[in-house]
Amino acid sequence: MSITRNNLKIFKPELLGTSDDAGGQRTRNAVESGKLNELFTAISDIDHAQSSLDIVKCYPALDTADTGTLLDAHVFISQPPTDPLVSMLLVEADAFDDEDRMVEMKEILESSVTAGSLIRQGAPGFLPNQNSFSREYLQSTYIFDGKEYRKTTSLRVGQVIAIAVEYPGVEDADWPRKIHYCMVTDTNAPGNSEGNIVFDPPIDFATPEYNVTINSTSNCTKLRLTNEASPLTFHGVSKLTAASSNKNLAVAAVQQNLLPVVLSEQVKTGQAISDGDIVRKTVTQNATTAQSYQFALVDVLQGDNTAIDYTPITSYTSGGIQYGSDDAIVVVSSDTVSVTLSRKPDLNTPVSLQYISGVSYQNYDNVDEFPVDRELVPNTLTGTVYYQSSKYQFVERDGALYITVVSSVGSLVVREEIRAAIVDYQTGSITLENGISNLEYVGLVIAPESANVATFVLNASDALLDTFYVQVFTVGDVLISASCDSNGTVTGTGISGSIVNNLVQLSFTQDVKLSTLRYDITEQVRNLPPADIYGLNPLRIPNAGIVDIYRAWGTIAVSHTDYQNVVSPSNGSVITIRTGSNFVDITDANGASLWTATSDHFTVDNAAGTVTLNSDFSGFTAPFILSDTISELALVTAVNTNTVTISAALSREYPIGSSVASVQILGDLQARVGKVRDMTSWANNWDLDGEAAQGTLNTVDYPIEVTNAAAVNEDWALVFISTTGFRCVGKRIGQIATGDTVNDFAPINSLTNQPYFVIRSGAFGGGWNPGEAIRFATVASAKPVMPIRTVQAGHSQINTDRAVLAFRGNEA
Repeated sequence: MSITRNNLKIFKPELLGTSDDAGGQRTRNAVESGKLNELFTAISDIDHAQSSLDIVKCYPALDTADTGTLLDAHVFISQPPTDPLVSMLLVEADAFDDEDRMVEMKEILESSVTAGSLIRQGAPGFLPNQNSFSREYLQSTYIFDGKEYRKTTSLRVGQVIAIAVEYPGVEDADWPRKIHYCMVTDTNAPGNSEGNIVFDPPIDFATPEYNVTINSTSNCTKLRLTNEASPLTFHGVSKLTAASSNKNLAVAAVQQNLLPVVLSEQVKTGQAISDGDIVRKTVTQNATTAQSYQFALVDVLQGDNTAIDYTPITSYTSGGIQYGSDDAIVVVSSDTVSVTLSRKPDLNTPVSLQYISGVSYQNYDNVDEFPVDRELVPNTLTGTVYYQSSKYQFVERDGALYITVVSSVGSLVVREEIRAAIVDYQTGSITLENGISNLEYVGLVIAPESANVATFVLNASDALLDTFYVQVFTVGDVLISASCDSNGTVTGTGISGSIVNNLVQLSFTQDVKLSTLRYDITEQVRNLPPADIYGLNPLRIPNAGIVDIYRAWGTIAVSHTDYQNVVSPSNGSVITIRTGSNFVDITDANGASLWTATSDHFTVDNAAGTVTLNSDFSGFTAPFILSDTISELALVTAVNTNTVTISAALSREYPIGSSVASVQILGDLQARVGKVRDMTSWANNWDLDGEAAQGTLNTVDYPIEVTNAAAVNEDWALVFISTTGFRCVGKRIGQIATGDTVNDFAPINSLTNQPYFVIRSGAFGGGWNPGEAIRFATVASAKPVMPIRTVQAGHSQINTDRAVLAFRGNEA
């Protein structure tokens, strides 16, 4: 039989809604095209006030009474919601299957961030609501080549870590296996001599101390880093911002918010461009699609002064979020600095490198004569002095050098800090205190500051440019200042410049001291909802919930729909549409379609660009809307900021406002039966087959029968309980029926009221023994998809809105 529109249906699952049980197997309840709230509920006032995230499940299916094939079936969001506060996505995941319900769907969405490399086993026992641990737990030991080594793991603010309870064997009721994901908010908080790591949210369960033994295993509380590798593909839709008939499509967005987000403003004042007292030189490159960058530099200062971090610092933007050296690998050679980013940077944004320039700074050892016209750089000195015939390491602070002298008074240990010297940074002279001798030190020296330009990257991911305000002292100690407008133009007294993609470039009419430069900036901060609101942990959603809706080598659908009113329909009336339209329909006031396979109400002539009415639309409700859609599929070769590039030019011009949708390809849809095998025994092990049974199912003369309308995705086992009787068990569904070899076996699916499959009695033959089994799989002509609707908090003036999910394919 031929396949028509009527055979392409989207079926509902067992349960819609937001409960943990929502989802499940396919039913025979089809989504009614054009009717509102068939999958998602209406958006409430509360949804608009506090935002919402809704996850549903549905089944695009080929619904025929035979096993016809729908080739390369695919779905996409052909029309996004009109409300700018509402967006929709399709989530594609290999792990998503028919039995999944809301709990499993949320686990799939959180599968991008998982517990990773071990920081330390034998972590402290945590108490509920605890939010910190000592930095000493970042230290651990390991054995390599028979030797023991120590390592210290460095954490950064904003990094996500995992606290896990792990052990082998049966789960302990007192200490169930759990994982808590949290973000580091402070890496050196006070509280003990080592400092504390502070994280958020606090852990909500207790974990065992290192000496608690579970199944003969101790050290069951473990600290882990996290892995971020998304197994998910997101499909969204955007609009053309310019008409196009070529390979480059200008779109409104190439990314979308998966999670609701509330924007707030954070004011950052007194931001310096110096690293302590060192002003690093900044060089940049415009980001491409690459993740590795080479900077040809011959003036990168290197050295072994332990008071100085000589490593160049990198900064880049990915997904609108600013990242640094913790998310990159920097390698310095004699004339090149190589930077490898852990994330793909946003196209044409700056990849910057800040380094200590050997032109401005020099390493100095006090065994050498102090260089002429140079000054010591504060907080770069490290070395030793002698006091009372003992050698002490000094620390530099507030223009002086200090040592700590340890002595004993009885059983008490006394620590005394003594000032050892006073430093004159301008002359390089260091005056020792009485009793101090033999000063040896290294440090940095610099020529007196003088610069007429400055280049640096704003310390803000989403800066509000018109809040930028900068001040700096001239070499004559005169304070000058400037501000910026919303276009990124910087003007002021003695200062001019620009800010483009967070890169600040300033020029000064007088020489200035860059170490005194300070600026204020306000940035927009994305505040994600806590996990308890929607049951999704934002820390386990990659890239702070910003997801790519297109990808290279993915397929997109470009489409545009024209609408016109059909007034006073009558038999024989002719209406003009665009030639070559791919989809034409007439709908009534209730969204009901007037299309029929027999053209009862209208006939379309695509070549001529006409629609001929064949009735007066009796039985339907006016007003009537005629829609004609032009569309085509294309292969994506590159995705850049607000641009999607396809492999070949479009076949026709699409106007501004046309939809550009990422396509989820479902593959060929056809009900079928997998390999049939028999075995001497089966012990509920779905991963193993046994030796062949004495009896054999004759599927050559009596193939197992399925239909597109009723077959499901399931593994089946017919387990014999006698020489003729058996029970039928599904891997996911469980036992559904019993049968025998004397009669045809056609177990009924209660959700569809049709047989899952039919096995004719002639297929069984004889020779079956109790315990033997027949195994096979059935494949449905339907696949589950996961649409997600996100509502951002805000006021909406739209009372009625809809999104369109398109389901298409080709007849075999």
